[in-house]
Amino acid sequence: MLKFGILGNAKIAREKVCPAIVAAGHQVYALATARPEAAANIIEPFNISKTYPDYDQLLSDPDIDAIYIPLPNHLHVEYSIKGLQAGKAVLCEKPIALDVADLSRLEEALQQHPGVLMEAYMVAYNPQWRLLRDELLPKIGPIQSAHCIFAYKNLDPSNIRAKAELGGGGLLDIGCYATLAGRWIFDAQPTVMASRQVLDRNGGVDRLTSAILDYGQGRTYAFTVATQACLHQRITILGTQGWAEVTVPFNPDSEEDARFRWEAEGGRGEGTLIEMPPVDQYTEMVKAFAAKVDEGAPWNNLVQSRQVMEVLDQIRSQAVTDVVPSAHMA
Repeated sequence: MLKFGILGNAKIAREKVCPAIVAAGHQVYALATARPEAAANIIEPFNISKTYPDYDQLLSDPDIDAIYIPLPNHLHVEYSIKGLQAGKAVLCEKPIALDVADLSRLEEALQQHPGVLMEAYMVAYNPQWRLLRDELLPKIGPIQSAHCIFAYKNLDPSNIRAKAELGGGGLLDIGCYATLAGRWIFDAQPTVMASRQVLDRNGGVDRLTSAILDYGQGRTYAFTVATQACLHQRITILGTQGWAEVTVPFNPDSEEDARFRWEAEGGRGEGTLIEMPPVDQYTEMVKAFAAKVDEGAPWNNLVQSRQVMEVLDQIRSQAVTDVVPSAHMA
């Protein structure tokens, strides 16, 4: 059983990852927070044994085996490095870095302090992706094109995702998922053909980003991510022999069936519905992380991190931009 230390009283820690740690058979052992008096909502449900007033004190606790980092994006590399230096296994929220240069700092630190480091892409551990890649895509391929939308509505200007200086914005928050999905669908690293960003005049972050990616051989992928729109996510994939649609590709409800539609060439356009039993992808992620720790050898998934971040950097550098008011002020 691993003893986890949590850096900060973040909502994703309370609602998703701490329950997953317990469900996977491990202990939420310690919490670092500047306001322990306001952290009963995480301390009591998980019977946390120790609290620390700052992150560095938690890292120095010899009883902690692994740390989980749900801090604002601009702190991910700094505290991942500190965790490795302290000899802890590190599970860090995505995006693990702000850009390729930031990621390079972490890659260099791993050379000096090798250990277990996982960027927490929980979607990678949902079996719906294995079904899609192994069973559905071969039936409809070769794949010619795909389209993705991932959007939610956050109109709170005080939210960390609405602050540019903290690494906020839609591209880093959820564009990383859309980019990773393209990698899985096409099994190739793309170049960016075109991109456009709509920037929030108040927070400075991208409230909407659209991109068209080229995977070679005429294969294209278009995605839009938005943080001040309606709640929606979907991926549609067009192949030579048919089509497929993933209804909730990134965060399906852990208590409801995952859903696909697909149809072979010659169908009537309605598609066949496929349902998969529900799974908690956060728990599956923690299990995979713990298995790597138990193996006792250095391991990380930064090759995948770099593949994603290279695309995000291209999107930002090429983007045509507009600056508009926040959606709640428009």
